[in-house]
Amino acid sequence: MKIAYLVNQYPKVSHSFIRREILALERQGFEVQRIAVRGWDAELVDGEDLRERDRTRYVLQRGVASLLVASVRMLVASPMRFLHALWLALAMGRRADRPWPFHLIYLAEACRIVPWLSRFGARHLHAHFGTNSAEVAMLATTLGGPPYSFTVHGPEEFDKPEFLRIKDKISRSAFVVAISSFGRSQLFRWADYVDWPKVHVVHCGIEPVFHSVPAVPIPAAPRVVCVGRLCEQKGQLLLVNAISQLARKGIEIELVLAGDGEMRAELDALIVQHRLQSQVRITGWISS
Repeated sequence: MKIAYLVNQYPKVSHSFIRREILALERQGFEVQRIAVRGWDAELVDGEDLRERDRTRYVLQRGVASLLVASVRMLVASPMRFLHALWLALAMGRRADRPWPFHLIYLAEACRIVPWLSRFGARHLHAHFGTNSAEVAMLATTLGGPPYSFTVHGPEEFDKPEFLRIKDKISRSAFVVAISSFGRSQLFRWADYVDWPKVHVVHCGIEPVFHSVPAVPIPAAPRVVCVGRLCEQKGQLLLVNAISQLARKGIEIELVLAGDGEMRAELDALIVQHRLQSQVRITGWISS
């Protein structure tokens, strides 16, 4: 079976879970087409990500002109479907987190990928994140593409579900994936009861090789390890403040922040402010 994956940016250092998911599907015999809106020029450090970039098609790589051409071709080839999708895009722009011109861009992006899906023979389209990529997938289906589904990770989708029109995206989808029971409970809050059976929990997994590394001796002092992108959603600032409180009480403990990201400078400054340079270590990006 041929399926397609749509992501706003792929590959990406912090999106290794998507890469693992795609590769796992291929090991099960699925053929997977990778489509991303952007990411062809992103800085990558992992060899597998570099290989994935070569296998990915990018919606915006050829600029705005390619979107305009794709939209005109879709209008000429399928005028009724195009008008239906146009109406839907404008409806998605009402009381949305972004004004309606963005939703017209999403429509143009959908026009761009529908021929790719057709030529590949994709029988299903799956998007990661319930934001713009899910809307592009929904519009692609409206334009005649295959059925779509999407994975919701949060917390953005839970912060503004009405503005992201999560209810409409769920209603029109074939199914929806939540990465935790908590995530599913949040989607239940905004989905119609009739759509609850569509929502399934699929946890982000790790490769078996992760467990094959030699065991590390237990450190003499307690060690807390936090793996993730350094960003506001992950809350690493709270961890540093917690370590500071323990240090003031004379409790010996080490914190390792495995990852990197946009809050690296702020975390470095907080570590210095609390004089925790010997107790808190940031590894930077490391291979998963």
